[in-house]
Amino acid sequence: MRVDKMISAVKVDSRKNIKKNAKKGELIVNGEIIKDSSYKVDPYKDEVIYMGEYVEYFENLYIMMNKPKGVISSTNDLETTVIDLLDYFYQRFDFNLAGRLDKDTTGLIILSTDGKLIHEIISPNKDIYKKYEVLLKNKIVDEDVDRFKEGIEIKDGNYITKPAKLEVIDDNRCYVYISEGKFHQVKNMFKALSNEVLELKRLQIGQLELDPLLKEGEYRELSEYEIDMLKNNQHNFHI
Repeated sequence: MRVDKMISAVKVDSRKNIKKNAKKGELIVNGEIIKDSSYKVDPYKDEVIYMGEYVEYFENLYIMMNKPKGVISSTNDLETTVIDLLDYFYQRFDFNLAGRLDKDTTGLIILSTDGKLIHEIISPNKDIYKKYEVLLKNKIVDEDVDRFKEGIEIKDGNYITKPAKLEVIDDNRCYVYISEGKFHQVKNMFKALSNEVLELKRLQIGQLELDPLLKEGEYRELSEYEIDMLKNNQHNFHI
């Protein structure tokens, strides 16, 4: 790979600037000053120093975030978005989002520059289940479990949900597993059962669980194991 392509790929600088600065001696590969920005390198083996800083190459970024309340699940909005919570280093990249959450909903959201993987995760045809923890205004009744399993008619949206799972924790708290991502879906499902969602938090997408060490508003990059798990869609839930 051309060294200027490697450096520009990770958003360190433009190729035009890299070419100019290389001629000034600001590009070093394996300890040797390189003035030709078209010089070929192995981005995973060669040591590249540009403008005095080590350049680490990667093809894509994968981030897990614990989204807080009051933040928009968007990459561009007049209000505060999940992108605004990222450090400056990450804000240079074009992220796609998997599992957008309502403004007042918290929990797991995935940000990645890997658009293909994001599409795989959010595609309704893949039946990737998401797990939510729900706090309700009214008591859960036994028939609610069966209604979720059958699919619930959402009159406002004029559709019937796919089969879902409701797992009772106590009178007013439960876990919900759905494979869709309709607008306000969990809230609308309980609204159809004459109940109201007071708190909603996503805990899991497929087999990827929200890191319990992440406080609201915090994030971290996914491990190689977690990335492979998402790509292979391993151990998904079944209803």
